[in-house]
Amino acid sequence: MRAPARIAAALAAIMLAGACERAAPEADAEANGRQYTQWFYSQEFDRLWERFSPEMKETFPTAGELARFAGATVAELGAEQGTPTERVIEEDSVTVYTRLASFERAPNQVLLQWTLARDGKVTGFVVGPATGDSAAP
Repeated sequence: MRAPARIAAALAAIMLAGACERAAPEADAEANGRQYTQWFYSQEFDRLWERFSPEMKETFPTAGELARFAGATVAELGAEQGTPTERVIEEDSVTVYTRLASFERAPNQVLLQWTLARDGKVTGFVVGPATGDSAAP
């Protein structure tokens, strides 16, 4: 499967908005988002999986399941290039860390998004091609 198709499949498969565990905004969302992104890039799926909410663990019952699913996407993207655009949005008790970045083997920018609970647990995760409205505030 080509990288754009795999990224689109990843986007569709792991687009979990965290509806089951919405909490008050978390103060360190940017730091957590950056840390989770680094673990994702370096394929430290055991560490990342430990930060998943119970609902996310229903989707990925083990770190191995997460690694099988996400590892190929990470490998196909290659290294992040340049300076990413980051933002944190707090709305309706949901904290979302969004990162737009370019990668060595992706033709277009890629969106990475973490939805976080108050305790920093990951309640949702999206990775996929950026769309025209991905950079909108």
